[in-house]
Amino acid sequence: MDPEQSLVIYADFGSPACLAASARADALVAAGVRVDWRAIEPDPRLPVGGVRMSAAEREALERELEVVAGLLVPGEELPRSVPAFRPNARGPVAGYAEAYGAGVADDVRRLLFSAYWSRGLDIGSTEVLRRLLAGPVLRGHATSVPLSDFGLAVSPSRGPITMDAFRRIRDWSARWRSLNAAPLPLLVVDGSLPVAGETALRRLEKEMNRAGATPQPALPDPGRYPLVPDPPALPWASANGGPWRHAYMVGA
Repeated sequence: MDPEQSLVIYADFGSPACLAASARADALVAAGVRVDWRAIEPDPRLPVGGVRMSAAEREALERELEVVAGLLVPGEELPRSVPAFRPNARGPVAGYAEAYGAGVADDVRRLLFSAYWSRGLDIGSTEVLRRLLAGPVLRGHATSVPLSDFGLAVSPSRGPITMDAFRRIRDWSARWRSLNAAPLPLLVVDGSLPVAGETALRRLEKEMNRAGATPQPALPDPGRYPLVPDPPALPWASANGGPWRHAYMVGA
């Protein structure tokens, strides 16, 4: 694959196919391929607190998971069960958009998918997002104080912190809708005609083969905090506070 070629993926954190696409994006990035992942809120009408899925909805999601599992290649894995609820996507999309601008998008993408699909967390909750995303956001290069000093990527109303992230979300959604709001994931390779859903997953598999990408490569902990050389002792930090406000900054 041409190292200058780029892949653009529009996706939803609540979709089994997008979960598989995320794993393939990781493999491609590790192989040196540029992947531009753009988070979409497919149903803005969901209640703020999300919704608990009915038995029929869970069965439908389980069938989706089974279909996607049939498209996996050796070395790839998916969860064996589906979450019991569908979170409101406003918060995770906002957090991801801020991470995108801070240069830590891939880590936050992995964290959000893992938190929802493997741990069953409500990624629509601002408190969950605050704890989950602080490490990578603090490692990023954001200049907005809530992000750079406190690791906050989502406002209390579940929206983005910065205008740049707000515009990013708006532009991603507008572009996806200009492509007829095709089923997610939606893949565009080097500006060519988009492919969606299962076809997008098959195309990603082909791109992995071309790039010689290894499925599910070993990657650093996406939630890790910044390294702090020579951290002060905890008693000193407790007494002095100031810049040593975060637990990861202090020693024993």
